[in-house]
This record gives sequence, structure tokens and C-alpha cells, in this order.
Amino acid sequence: MEVEVPRSGWMEMALWLIRRRRLFRVTGDSMTPTLMSGAVVMLDPQAYRRQMPQEHEIVVVRHPRQAELQIVKRVAAVIESLTESGSPTILLILASENAVAGSDSRTFGPVGLDLVLGKVVSRLL
Repeated sequence: MEVEVPRSGWMEMALWLIRRRRLFRVTGDSMTPTLMSGAVVMLDPQAYRRQMPQEHEIVVVRHPRQAELQIVKRVAAVIESLTESGSPTILLILASENAVAGSDSRTFGPVGLDLVLGKVVSRLL
């Protein structure tokens, strides 16, 4: 099930003006055809403070092996795991739309919620 990214409307623009949304420019072809290289999307940096990520949502995360790199991927699976201390932790399996054009969890493994910068909620025209 592929979820489309809606176009930004006036409400999203208003939320951006009051700093409730952030802009992110897609680079590379790993999310083609859903998001082309050069596309600008809006993300909600607070989306997962109240709810858990869901499969098929698109997120922007810090790359787990290159902290300065921010990447956009689709959530393929949400896994609850127990740490050594017995407390639950949430891990995301991330996938590229165009698997041959980018790395994803097949390369770098699952990522924790601490690396998620926000949920993609819309795209600019």
C-alpha cells in the first residue's frame, strides 16, 4: 500500500510560518516516483510525540552511520523491542521506493525513534 504525499495547503503554510513545520529538500532518486530529487516537503517534527509511527508513512531521519546526513524514507515496519534493562524501545525498518538508488534498513539496519526528525505531511508545488 503506497501512501501519496498531499500538496501543501494554506494550513500547512500557516503551521510553517509559526514554526510547527520544517522544510526538507529531497536529494537523490531513492524515493522516486513518490518524491523526485529536488522536491520540497514539509515535515511535522512533533508528529511522534503523541502517537507511534505507522507503516507506509514517510519520515526524515538522521542516517544512523552518518549523523550529518538527513534522509527521507518510507516506514516499512515498526518493531517493539526490549532493551537489556527490560524497557521497551521502538525500532523502524525504513525502505526506499527505488531500492537500487539508495540505502535503507537493508544496508544500515533498523533505526530508533531518536533518529527521526519528523513525519512528511505534505509537499510544496
